[in-house]
Amino acid sequence: MYKKGIIVVCLLFSGLFLSGCSLNQKQAALQINTAPTANVFIDGKLLGKTPYNSSELKAGEVTIKLIPESTTEAFTSWEGKIKLTGGILTLIDRELAASEINASGQILSLEKSKDKNAALISIVTEPDGVLVKIDGETKGFSPLNIESIPAGDHEIILSKDGYSDKSLRVKNVLAYRLIVNAKLGQTQSAQEPVITLSPSPAPAGKGTPVPTTVVKTTPGASTPGPEPAKPYVLIKETPTNFLRVRNSPPSGVELAQVKPGEKFPLLEEKVLPDESVWYKITYTQGKEGWVSGQYAEKVE
Repeated sequence: MYKKGIIVVCLLFSGLFLSGCSLNQKQAALQINTAPTANVFIDGKLLGKTPYNSSELKAGEVTIKLIPESTTEAFTSWEGKIKLTGGILTLIDRELAASEINASGQILSLEKSKDKNAALISIVTEPDGVLVKIDGETKGFSPLNIESIPAGDHEIILSKDGYSDKSLRVKNVLAYRLIVNAKLGQTQSAQEPVITLSPSPAPAGKGTPVPTTVVKTTPGASTPGPEPAKPYVLIKETPTNFLRVRNSPPSGVELAQVKPGEKFPLLEEKVLPDESVWYKITYTQGKEGWVSGQYAEKVE
């Protein structure tokens, strides 16, 4: 039986082995676990069922779709774009549910760090503002970058009111940043509709208005915010289904992640010596950062 909320991550790169087989630097490894069992489609091709393992995939951007097998219960599918890196194991873990707000999971991978003597961890969550504990010590709220942590095994616990806690057992290594992209599922109590009674006008000549109009809203349901004034920055589709916001271009510290389709006020535009374009945006109230123009568009 698949154990809910717990995942052990084995990190793979040059010099390490997976199931006794060396991974070529031009090949990427992918492991997918789901509950319940799901069919795995990569770039539209059915490649098997979960648990799915491959160490012979071509590095690059892929679209992954997980369609749960037919059961007595109805579960929603999951689809996302990820970037597979040669010599690196990417791990996808999903707990499918009847509604996407109940579904949870995580994507874990590695990216090379400039500091060969440091082991780093970046944690991004859906929703934001999740409390992060590592090895029992509170580190802060997501999105969060841990720039100094011993290499080795760690336990990460993610928690937020109204959502199911998530516990991850991971292993990070020197010279790499472990990327943890986790989604927490809402608890049933958090999804109970809030009933608001708004007064209907009383008939002419009658007494007090009668509260007859019932409006139901579900906590956590997002509503589109107002479109920012031009010029603004529109986030385009990305291989990972998110775009990193950094404190400086091109390789500054990651501050947050924004999603395709979101729009943000444009503060500044910068062209680097390599001719790459970067935009400075206000990504949340009172917070600013830079996004790459490769996956962002200036709207004037």
